[in-house]
Amino acid sequence: MAGPHLGPAEPRIVQINFEAGMDSSSPVQASGAPTGFGPWYRWRGYTVRWLLFGEIVQLFQPVADEPENFWELKFYQALTGLLFGLVCAAIFTVAENTFNARRVTWKTWLLVVATWAAVKVIFVSLAALSG
Repeated sequence: MAGPHLGPAEPRIVQINFEAGMDSSSPVQASGAPTGFGPWYRWRGYTVRWLLFGEIVQLFQPVADEPENFWELKFYQALTGLLFGLVCAAIFTVAENTFNARRVTWKTWLLVVATWAAVKVIFVSLAALSG
């Protein structure tokens, strides 16, 4: 008969003392931030969120110029939103994994706002330069 379900086991790191032999292994809890994940850790989730954000923001902008080309302008807004979201996702993913590996909430929100502001400045500057 099986015992009560205890849920998923906590990951453990086992440290083995090779000088004393294999019998003296003792479990050691991992502490600190996750290591070994690299700058693209969790990129899929971040990319989906930023793409949705970029699309929603762009598509809710009104079309004031040339109402006869409404759908064409909406199409370009959608493409711009996808590009904006993709650039934000790339910058945020690397920044989050570099500067906030412990996932502190206030740092995450600071990085979200900083990423949005930086990419927005880049996009507005490119739009102004292109005419």
